[in-house]
Amino acid sequence: METYEFSFGFELGCLHITPVHVRIEQLPSVIAAHRHSNVSYEIHYTRSGRGDVTIDGKTRSVRADTLYVTGPGVEHAQRSDPQSPIIEYCLYLNCVLSPRARTDPFFRFAQTHFWMGEDGGRVYPLLEQLIGEGRRPQSGAREMAEALLRQIIVLLTRMYRQEAASAPVRNRVPALTRAGLMPIVEDAFFYRHSTLTLADLASLLNLSERQTQRLLQQNFGKTFSQKLTDARMAAAAQLLEGTDLSVTQIAERSGYSSIEHFSTAFRRRMGCSPREYRKGHHPH
Repeated sequence: METYEFSFGFELGCLHITPVHVRIEQLPSVIAAHRHSNVSYEIHYTRSGRGDVTIDGKTRSVRADTLYVTGPGVEHAQRSDPQSPIIEYCLYLNCVLSPRARTDPFFRFAQTHFWMGEDGGRVYPLLEQLIGEGRRPQSGAREMAEALLRQIIVLLTRMYRQEAASAPVRNRVPALTRAGLMPIVEDAFFYRHSTLTLADLASLLNLSERQTQRLLQQNFGKTFSQKLTDARMAAAAQLLEGTDLSVTQIAERSGYSSIEHFSTAFRRRMGCSPREYRKGHHPH
């Protein structure tokens, strides 16, 4: 994995953009279903490999040159073929609309719930150059990064307008609330769900537990316990679908101290036992 983190924001028409990072990595075989905050966008470009992405319950194939964008609150999960693993660029940014948004040409970018298509050599060179700026810092790196980010958003806005089959859009984008903390929150639930506690998350955010709960409610509409259960159930479901691990092993990896506790929680959430779920979803 190679990551270039940003530490600046800028205005583009009606948009206030706070870029977080651009990353290139080989994806693991399974990335559990997850959602980002209500101001967050991810731009995914597949450089090589194949797999699929599930967006709000609908699965789509991914291959080299696939470009897709997930907007605020979009649930998405990814799978990468172990025989041809996906190498992906992912640009993560936060975006807020100004009051004059509807008359601005970039209104469509912020309002797009989900978009997918082929890049055709348009966005990929800019993502590669962004990574290069982080890999080999030079004078004017910030200005160059901002210029590249502006070009990416302009290109995507044009692509949205050109595609007749653009996805439905949301009615509004809420005001930015501690946007810089969102990647920390999301990474914590995604990578540490098996052991994460409210105290752990509060410490990572340098907030009190009460402030952390308020942050989760404001940005995700859920308590810590609800968000943790979401993360654990999503991970368990992906492991049941995509691996041959035993239910006991999956319970442990998902953060449950006993298979009984795991099975009860899983049945409550999914309406069936883990074994029944696997029988209906296992690829073999």
